[in-house]
Parts: sequence; structure tokens; C-alpha cells
Amino acid sequence: MKNKKIVIIPLALILLAIVSYQVFNLWNKESVIIKVNNVAPEEGDEVSVIEIEEVRKTSIEEEFPSTMSEYAVRNAIHGMSHQKVIAKDKWTFLPMTQVRVERLIEVVEENKSNYENPGTYLSILNRWSNNDFSQADADHNAIWSLQGGNVGRATGVYTFEEEKEF
Repeated sequence: MKNKKIVIIPLALILLAIVSYQVFNLWNKESVIIKVNNVAPEEGDEVSVIEIEEVRKTSIEEEFPSTMSEYAVRNAIHGMSHQKVIAKDKWTFLPMTQVRVERLIEVVEENKSNYENPGTYLSILNRWSNNDFSQADADHNAIWSLQGGNVGRATGVYTFEEEKEF
């Protein structure tokens, strides 16, 4: 009897985690409108970029208050990066919107003296703000490393078609 509990409880927890993850991701994905824009990053040819517009239930200032912890900033950047990168495992998803990126820049700027790695965050967010996702895998891995990641290292950047599929 005890052996059954040892097997059933972990299996139930794993199943609960998988279902929760799927519901969370579906909920987040259903709240967005996907548009395709052609942009020319600072220097280079015009490229198509997926731009997400989100149906907001709360203001961006409520979602990302100026008192946001560094931990929360890392989680937001990490969740948004999953839209752009190839990784075997992804445990979070936060739609990457221009509004989110710009607000995070403001939050990090306001908290530079309180954060350990503001330069890393601003470097990533400023690139993204300019529609430069060429280093999104390195950006993901920089944040992932700061979080002590050991599963889900990014191995590349999605093509336009792969990102659209995601």
C-alpha cells in the first residue's frame, strides 16, 4: 500500500503541473492578436517581425509596477524570450509586446541602483525594443543562467515561420 502512494502521489503532481502549464499557456495565447510587420532594424535589410497586441485586463503599470523585484524582471524577460527561441523545455510563456518591453525598460532604469544586473536587462530589452531578436537565444541563456537554469537552454532563434507556429 505504501509503495502505491509513493508512485501515485508524484504522478498526480506531475499531471497537475502539466495541466496547469497547458491551461496557463492557452490562457496567455488566447489574449493576444498576432500581426506581421516589416521593419528594418537599425542597420540591415527589412525583415518581417511578429508583433503581438494584447487584450489587457490590467494596466501595464499594475502588471509591472515600478517597485518590481529583480526576480520578477528576470521572470518576465525569460517568459517573453520563449516566443523567440528554440529550447527543448519551456516552463513559462509571456507574450512579448512592445508595451511590455518598453515598460520593463522604464522599471529597470528606475531601479538600476537596486538591481545586480541592470546592464544585462537593458541590453536585452533595448535590442528587443528595436526589433533586434538576432541574439534572442543568447539573451534567453543569459537570464536563464542568472536564474540558475539547468534544463531548457536555448539552442537557436526561431525562424519567422517557427515563431508564428509557436
